[in-house]
Formats: sequence, C-alpha cells, structure tokens
Amino acid sequence: MSKRHKQSVKASKRKRQEARRPKGRASFLPYVIVVAVAGALIAALFVVSLGGSGTDDVEAAYPPGYTAPLQGDPDAPVEFVIWADFQCPFCKRFETETLPRIKAEYVDTGKVKLVWRNFVNYGRESQDAAVAAYCAGEQDEFWEYHDALYLAQRGIGSGAFSGPRLLRFAEEQQLDIPAFEACQNQAKYDAVLAADFSLGRDQGVRGTPGFFINGQYVAGAQPFETFAAIIESELLAAGQ
Repeated sequence: MSKRHKQSVKASKRKRQEARRPKGRASFLPYVIVVAVAGALIAALFVVSLGGSGTDDVEAAYPPGYTAPLQGDPDAPVEFVIWADFQCPFCKRFETETLPRIKAEYVDTGKVKLVWRNFVNYGRESQDAAVAAYCAGEQDEFWEYHDALYLAQRGIGSGAFSGPRLLRFAEEQQLDIPAFEACQNQAKYDAVLAADFSLGRDQGVRGTPGFFINGQYVAGAQPFETFAAIIESELLAAGQ
C-alpha cells in the first residue's frame, strides 16, 4: 500500500470518527438535562415533605388532656416549633444565646408562639430530664424548669440530671414535691416522648436542635439573623 493511500485511509477514518462524535454528544446532552431536572424535582419534593408545623395530631399517644408546652400568644401568626434534647450542647447554645432575643423581639410582642417538643437523643438522663420538665409543667412551671435544666447542663451523661439533682431543681422552683415525685414515678410521659420522637422523625428531624417556623425547617443552632429572616418573611406574608 502506497504512502499516499495510507494517508488517505487514515484521513477517511478520522473524518468518520469526527462525524460520529457530535452526534453522540448531542444525543447524550438531553439525557443529562432530563436527569438533572428530575433530580432537582425530587430534591424539591423531598424538602417540601420535610415541612410541618410540629402540631400534627399525635394526641392519641398522649396522656388525657396533655398538649405540647407553648409560650406566647396562641393566635400569633408565626409558629416556632423547637425540637431539642436537654443534654444537647448546641441546644443550650441556642437557648442561652439566641432564644432570649427571639423572645424579646417576637414572642413577647405577640408575633411568634413557641412550641416545645422533645427529641430525646442522648439516653437516660435526657429522658429523665424531659419527664421532670413535664411534671413541673403539671404545676405550670414547665418553662421555668426548662430554663433551670439548660443552666445546669454540663455535658452528656455527666450526672447533671441525676434523680437527686432533678429533685433539687424542683425544690428550688418551690414545686409541690410529693406531686412532682408521684408524677416522675408514673410512665405516662414515656408515651409523650415516644410520640414526639416519632413525629419528629416523620417530619425530617434527624438531630438537635431542629426548628419549624411556619413549616420551614431549620437545622442546628443558627444565628439570630437566620431565624429573624424567616420570621420577618412569614410576618410579611401574614400582612404584619
């Protein structure tokens, strides 16, 4: 085969390859676009599915007459649901650094109502502390006891929420101690904690703290500005 003929064969082969290449890319591009769009739609649907006010009907698992602790105007246009664990260090950061400002600017002014739900993540002390707070709530002292727990928190499994210490917090709050102890010795709030945990998982909560602001989920102890931006948006949507 002559040199000229070999060059002609190679050139012809190269042209055929180049002719096929654009066609392959053109046929692949729509596929990539379709997959990307489908993925985006699925992601969007998943985010929407995480939304929830946190006040879904789980009363069937609750003791008679029980409702989740609430602070602020029940008719406030913005519902701020807190999912937390009393031993969670990031929950304490939110409670001590961010929540006071949210209360001052939005809860105390009637714009936001707070709803508390336990998402027990850290074992026995978390469970016992949550039950103790609910028992204090039977004497209209849930939020005061809640504050005392976070102030006393000092690490997971540290003994900060041992039985004697939980009793001491109740004494410091001047609660009816026999009634408090009787409440602790019953199992009724185990159903509340189980119902809350199940509801949280169903709504997409995977760790603490987690929040729903009129159904918009926020994960973690974010700065005040993150929460304020969502609250302001919801207030604007409500005409306030």
